[in-house]
Amino acid sequence: MLVFGAIGVCNTLLHSGTVIALVEHGVTTPVPANIAGFVIANTFSFFSNSWLTFRLSPTLARYGKFALVSLTSLVLTISLSALAEAMHWHYLIGLLLVMLCGPVLTYLLHKVFTFRQPQESD
Repeated sequence: MLVFGAIGVCNTLLHSGTVIALVEHGVTTPVPANIAGFVIANTFSFFSNSWLTFRLSPTLARYGKFALVSLTSLVLTISLSALAEAMHWHYLIGLLLVMLCGPVLTYLLHKVFTFRQPQESD
C-alpha cells in the first residue's frame, strides 16, 4: 500500500506539473492539459505498479485491463476539469478535484480488477 501511495504521489506530480506547465505557458487550456497530464502519469503508473506494487509482469492482457480502468479515470478527469471550467472556477480547483477523486477510484479498480491475484481455484 505504501508503494502504491508513493507511485500515486509521483503520478500526481507528473500530472499536475504537466497541467500547470501547459496552462501557464499558454500552450493549451485546462481540459487538454489534463488529458496530457493523464497520459504521462498513466504510462508511468502502469509500469511502476506492475513491477513495484503488485510484483507482476506488465503483460499486454494486464495492460488491457489497466487501460480500461484508466479510461474510466480519464472520463472522471475530463468531467471534473470541464465542470470547473464551466463553473468559471480557477483551473487549479478542477485540478484539485481530479487529484482528490481520481486516485481513490483508480486504486480500488486496479486492486480488484487489473492486478487481482488469481485464486488457487481460478
